[in-house]
Amino acid sequence: MVAITAPSPIDQIPLMRCPKANAAQQGAVIPCVDLSAPGAAAAVADACRSVGFFKATNHGVPACITDALEARAMEFFALPTQVKLDMSGAARPLGYGSKNIGSNGDVGWLEYLLLSISSNTVKISSLPPPLRTALEEYTAAVREVGGRVLELIAEGLGLEDRALLRAMVMGREGSDELVRVNHYPPCPLPAPGDCGVTGFGEHTDPQIISVLRSNCTAGLQIKLRDGGWAPVPPDPESFFVNVGDSLQVLTNGRFRSVKHRVVAPEGAQPRLSVIYFGGPAPSQRIAPLPQVMRDGEQSLYTEFTWGEYKRAAYKTRLADHRLGPFELRSNRMPAPPSEQPASGTDPQPHCSSTSTSSTCTSTTTAAAGGSGVLPCHAMPV
Repeated sequence: MVAITAPSPIDQIPLMRCPKANAAQQGAVIPCVDLSAPGAAAAVADACRSVGFFKATNHGVPACITDALEARAMEFFALPTQVKLDMSGAARPLGYGSKNIGSNGDVGWLEYLLLSISSNTVKISSLPPPLRTALEEYTAAVREVGGRVLELIAEGLGLEDRALLRAMVMGREGSDELVRVNHYPPCPLPAPGDCGVTGFGEHTDPQIISVLRSNCTAGLQIKLRDGGWAPVPPDPESFFVNVGDSLQVLTNGRFRSVKHRVVAPEGAQPRLSVIYFGGPAPSQRIAPLPQVMRDGEQSLYTEFTWGEYKRAAYKTRLADHRLGPFELRSNRMPAPPSEQPASGTDPQPHCSSTSTSSTCTSTTTAAAGGSGVLPCHAMPV
């Protein structure tokens, strides 16, 4: 989760470019866990330890719930920009926004809704009733998936209290749970070389876990330990789970949060994704769980509260190593190769182009229920 500031006009979106996934990573395997299988806890723990990301199947959420939200969300995003702003308010950070990701200069080709969850209720009363109902039904279902995953994580870690992590997110008043709906309109801009247009720049999620579901349009990529980017094939019938920064700390680095990003759609179809972020109450202490620490093992992190970490995260750029200031340097784990840029190089290289500004237009699909044209303007970087 990253907060996004008040939106700029969606018809004036400056675009960044980023390298596409390496060809060698096209066949990379994304861990897949059957949540109903007897060995699910061990499989979840192995995926969180090795990749920090996995696909969850047999999750129990009916397709009618996910399909309804997808349809209602596409109808909302097809509305004129001012109507969307009037309905939900400009994102500060909750509400409707576009283009600007945070207040520190990150941008992407997307628009979105970011909403808070309280007792399974989405706190945006002015949204169209069909969308609000679809969001409430979806969030109730995805919270249950998230809770089950947290129980499996606890079991996989060998914790006696299987409900410990679930209670951090769902068992306390004031838990910081969010749902985000991202819409990436197609933008058929010719990208130079082995490049793609940035939809959402690389980042980790600061919460304990996040649970994502998307439509059939690709774009999500995860960063592997060797520094390569692996595309995640979309699967609308499954959910995808990210280890968050807070879970990395709670496990003292046994599970590591995974950097991920979205490349804007290159074809005619938009990408729509819905992400549930499981965060604890602001006063929740975040530190390695005593139950996972071996005799003599030193903590890799200084203790902090979720509120402190969230405030710090909002001040960073997307690709920043947010946990850095909270690492105990004397005990610090060596960074993986992907986080050790060579001397004198840009740790976040962008594709370069000798061409001048170019434009492209994209039309929302008929399924979105609208005919608005969203022009985008790409600027060389």
